[in-house]
Amino acid sequence: MQQQLSPTERAFLIALLLIGSGYALHSEKFLFFAMLVAATLSAAWLWYRFALRGLVYRRHFSERRAFVGETVRVTLSVANRKWLPLPRLRIDDYCSTDLTFTDVTPEISHIPGLSIIRQYFSLSWLERQSRTYHLDCRRRGLYTFPQVRIETGDPFGFFSVRTEFRQEDRFIVYPQVKPVAGLDFIAKEVTGPRVADRRLLEDPVFLRGVRPYQPQDDLRHIHWKASAHTRRLQTKLFEPTTDPSLLFFVNIATYSRRWQGVNPERLEHVVSVAASLCAHAVERRLLVGLSANGTVYRSDQPLRVLPSRSPRQLTRLLEMLAGVRGYAGLDFETLLLRDSARLPWGATLVVVTAVVTPELEAVLLRLKQVGRKLMLLSLADAPPRLLPGIVTYHLPPQTAAEVYTFSLLQTA
Repeated sequence: MQQQLSPTERAFLIALLLIGSGYALHSEKFLFFAMLVAATLSAAWLWYRFALRGLVYRRHFSERRAFVGETVRVTLSVANRKWLPLPRLRIDDYCSTDLTFTDVTPEISHIPGLSIIRQYFSLSWLERQSRTYHLDCRRRGLYTFPQVRIETGDPFGFFSVRTEFRQEDRFIVYPQVKPVAGLDFIAKEVTGPRVADRRLLEDPVFLRGVRPYQPQDDLRHIHWKASAHTRRLQTKLFEPTTDPSLLFFVNIATYSRRWQGVNPERLEHVVSVAASLCAHAVERRLLVGLSANGTVYRSDQPLRVLPSRSPRQLTRLLEMLAGVRGYAGLDFETLLLRDSARLPWGATLVVVTAVVTPELEAVLLRLKQVGRKLMLLSLADAPPRLLPGIVTYHLPPQTAAEVYTFSLLQTA
């Protein structure tokens, strides 16, 4: 197969042919013109070779995390750190498609899930320019600015050079959090009226030492540094606590059957209520965890945050809920049975769901019969059927309300 000449090779070949023709014709004017073309092409080629050197592109966010309804400033800056000016420069900054800006409209990209913020610059030597855009946080989510494509060249337009590189910045929009009213997590009908039923729990925040590993120990509690130092497996020892422990089980399904699809408005209502409940419980210094049957974008990890009193616990919970997708990857009843078995016996299981099916009612009654402490928070349109011995609250869809006000339907 015959190899083709590159545009650069063709340009210089034409210049050499012009110079050779000038000598052959003994024409000073033609020779001067040929030398001028050759000099221009040489200068353009050198411009092309060094155009990307000393070129720095950065993004700056006024906040890396925001809540729904807030506005964040995104500053995109480019600096030319050399003595060679760049009269024509195009920068394509890729971002998640769901992001909305108030003062720029991203273009459609050939990469699924990404849009392009296209910018044109003209930089002098040793010059830096910045442009600020305002990001309107309309929807919760885990967003990304994954990569950048830069195209520049000589001022004559003969040669162009393009580069594309990965420069990832992540941005989180938390779910909408509202005040919660009419709900009591630490009432005796929830945590149990007898002190003897509240067994000592281990708080993973307060580490008090290590001991040799035993077969029944949880592998997640192995102290690897101490094990390496002693050359024997060591298990962490935690301070005991009697504080109430809550685990929110959040049902992402918006219909009774998964094949029925997703109701986006109901899903956002469920996520917002779950985030508000987490914030409400953390403010009351409770041990709070979360488990959901949803999926997170670009992750195959389960949606699970163990109960903890860590200062960053609320941040972990909100980040987990921010990335929840509408697809329920697991039956909620299966999740409830599986994850409840891993919790301390004194923990309270708080079920948050917009769909109360007969299968879910059967699982709740089963857990109640074996002695679990349960609370059902129904977000369905109509109040749920009352189940014996299960604390039940109801919150109908009220997205316009400023406060999530629950109605107590039944105590234990």
